[in-house]
Amino acid sequence: MEHLERVSSVRQNQSISGFSSASRGAMYEFLSYMHTQNPNKDFIDRLSSDEQFAKLKKLERIIGGGSSTEELRKSLQKLISTLRSLRDMEEKRVVRLQEDYARLFRGIRRGYGPPPPYESVYMSELVMSNLTSDVLTLYHKAGLEVRGGEPPDHIGFELSFMAYLCKKEEEYRNAGDLKNATGFTSFQNDFLSDHILTWVPQFCTKVLDYDSAFYAAVAELTLSWLQLEEKNTNDRKSN
Repeated sequence: MEHLERVSSVRQNQSISGFSSASRGAMYEFLSYMHTQNPNKDFIDRLSSDEQFAKLKKLERIIGGGSSTEELRKSLQKLISTLRSLRDMEEKRVVRLQEDYARLFRGIRRGYGPPPPYESVYMSELVMSNLTSDVLTLYHKAGLEVRGGEPPDHIGFELSFMAYLCKKEEEYRNAGDLKNATGFTSFQNDFLSDHILTWVPQFCTKVLDYDSAFYAAVAELTLSWLQLEEKNTNDRKSN
C-alpha cells in the first residue's frame, strides 16, 4: 500500500487546541488509513477487532463531552456503530463494500462516483497539475518521500502528511525544542489552510450523496474533524 515514508520517531505532549499533537496525529493517521485501504477481509477484521474498538473508545474519551466537540463525538460514535456491524460480515457484503470503495475513490468513470480524491482534480480539474508538484515539494521539505502508485496529492497522502507534521511537533516539544516545534505547528497550519481545507470537505460532501453507510460514516467523521481543526488552526494562529 502506498505510504509516506517516515524518517524520524515521535513522542507526546499537549497542544493549545485541547488535543495533544500525538492525539491529532493519531486521528489523521486513522483517517488516512480509512481513505486508502481496499476493504478486503483483513481490513474488516482489523477494524472490527477488540483492539481497534479500544483505540476508538480512548479517542472518544479524549474528545470528551464539551459542546465544541459535540459533532465530532457524534460522528465518531456513528462510525464505531458502523464498524460493529462489520463483524462476521457475509461475503456478499464484503463485495458490496469493495464496490463502494471503487466507486467512491477510484474515479472509474464520470457519473459513476465522485471525482477521484486528488487535490489537483478538485482545484483545477486536472490530474497531476502544478498543485501536485507543490504538494510533493512540501513533502520533500519535511523530509519525506512518496512511495506507491498514487499521485502525491491523494487524500490519503495529505492526511498522512498531517499526521507526520503533528508527530514531529510532538517530538520537538518533548525535547524542549520550542523553535522547531513552533515551526512544525506553522507547517500544519499552512498545509491545512492552503491544501486540505480547500478541497477535502468538498470530496467528503460528495461521498455523502452516495448510498454507502460505511463510507458516509467515514466522510462525516472527516468533515467533523476538519471543521474542528479549522477552528483550532485559527486559535493556534492567534497565539
